[in-house]
Amino acid sequence: TSSIAPELKILLKQKVLFNIEGFYLPYDYPIWVERRLGGNALANKKMIKAKKMAKILTYFPYVRSVMVSGSLSKGFMDRTSDIDFFVIMQPGSIAISKFLMGLFRRFFAPKSFCINFLIDSDNLHIKKQDLYTAIEMATLIPLIDDELYDKFMRVNMHWIHKFLPNVSLPKKQFSPFKQPGFQRILEVLCSSALGKKLDHKLRQQYRKRLAKNAARESHETGEVVIQKGIIKLHGKPYQKKIMNLYNKYQKDFFVERELVFNENFYD
Repeated sequence: TSSIAPELKILLKQKVLFNIEGFYLPYDYPIWVERRLGGNALANKKMIKAKKMAKILTYFPYVRSVMVSGSLSKGFMDRTSDIDFFVIMQPGSIAISKFLMGLFRRFFAPKSFCINFLIDSDNLHIKKQDLYTAIEMATLIPLIDDELYDKFMRVNMHWIHKFLPNVSLPKKQFSPFKQPGFQRILEVLCSSALGKKLDHKLRQQYRKRLAKNAARESHETGEVVIQKGIIKLHGKPYQKKIMNLYNKYQKDFFVERELVFNENFYD
């Protein structure tokens, strides 16, 4: 920070940048800072809830590592945001686990959390490699982990650094994974012949359902993946929307056009 301090002073003097409550902005827009501070405060409250929910998720079969992703992992939330989780699992019937998580969410925690990405420890390498995905992976916050977070980052860091060469990973302050007895019982049931058949059937049902609704576009862009060992579900092409806004605002900034406040971009 000390190395760029003189340059920042020059930019502030020339009114290329503005400093509002310690934040540097390209425009003198206090509303951006107000929204940022409010979102930071709400994220701190939501993180407490996320830690409690992460413990609950360890009762579902094959779950071994629970990480916060999405807006909460960036330290920002608003009233419409839910808590997004990235889950690493032991190889097994993860479609059944996803289904059970969905039932729990529907009946006990509606609109409070979302399991967007589940992978097992045999599929740690992320194939979709772009700026958006690199940011999502680099900002994951492990809450409960069975020594899989470090392994996951080692497998993917080489391509993450291509998009984010100066990225530094968050300090590890997670709880170690301790397998509940209830989870063991569920895993025995899921590993039976009937459990494996049900897992295959559920994957087929997920594919059929997604092919019929708005998630079809997400499937085509790689935001939805359903296969053995990987379930990635984003019902809407959110990544495409964000990257389109990002590219548009970059162009607007470089041609010195006014940036229009857009809530979707900042979420």
